[in-house]
Amino acid sequence: MSVYNGGNNLRCVMDSVKNQTFKDYEFLIINDGSTDNSLDILREYAQKDERIRLVDQDNIGLTRSLNKGIVLAKGAYIARQDADDLSKKNRLATQLNYFETFPDVNLVGSNSEDYFDDLGKMHEWGYFPENILKDIVFKRTPFPHSTAMMRTSVVRDLGGYNESYETTQDAELWMRFAKKGRILMCPETLIERHIHSQSISARKKYRQWRDGFYARMRLAPGGAFTALRVLLRQILLEIFPQNYLLKVREFKRMWAPSRDK
Repeated sequence: MSVYNGGNNLRCVMDSVKNQTFKDYEFLIINDGSTDNSLDILREYAQKDERIRLVDQDNIGLTRSLNKGIVLAKGAYIARQDADDLSKKNRLATQLNYFETFPDVNLVGSNSEDYFDDLGKMHEWGYFPENILKDIVFKRTPFPHSTAMMRTSVVRDLGGYNESYETTQDAELWMRFAKKGRILMCPETLIERHIHSQSISARKKYRQWRDGFYARMRLAPGGAFTALRVLLRQILLEIFPQNYLLKVREFKRMWAPSRDK
């Protein structure tokens, strides 16, 4: 987990990891130059739990901090944890079971509960079975960044996150995972996310579009055609209010249950 000024919700996040049903883990946390009370909270938790490994540094940004974590991690698997998302108690146990059941799988994401705080609504991210996931990964972010668990050896072989990407670094990396081997997604909601007007996805929307376009140009089947088609879809969706899009997504889930089988 990389933390930058996450003090407001940090205790809840820390508790969600502390309360996992699977206990044999290292919690590697990089404090990326926070200027609020984040470091004090992290030190407090680290003093009480020997599984917490805290690294304090000057601010270098999310992508470089995550790569530093990949280098320092000691475990066979790396689970991403965002500093404003909550992991369900069975998150680690559920995803580890997928790796043990399917030894040729390199990356496992999951569904999530997405709370749109400004609208007072909750909506599930959704689930993609493997036959759909291997195609959709090149057209949209297939699952939230904070739901991902990956094999440490494979993500290192891939070179980690591409540091030329300030945003969509997760989607770009998942494309490279998909080109290398199998990726899966859990239908269970293993993460609780809170989305608001100050989130990165809201504040850096246009940078995400640009970064995603270049990533698909380079990695997606169809190259420029796929990248342009996805970009046009994103622009069209921007026309509609968020509340309307949530209703459309719910309608599609009601009338297309076979996608989630």
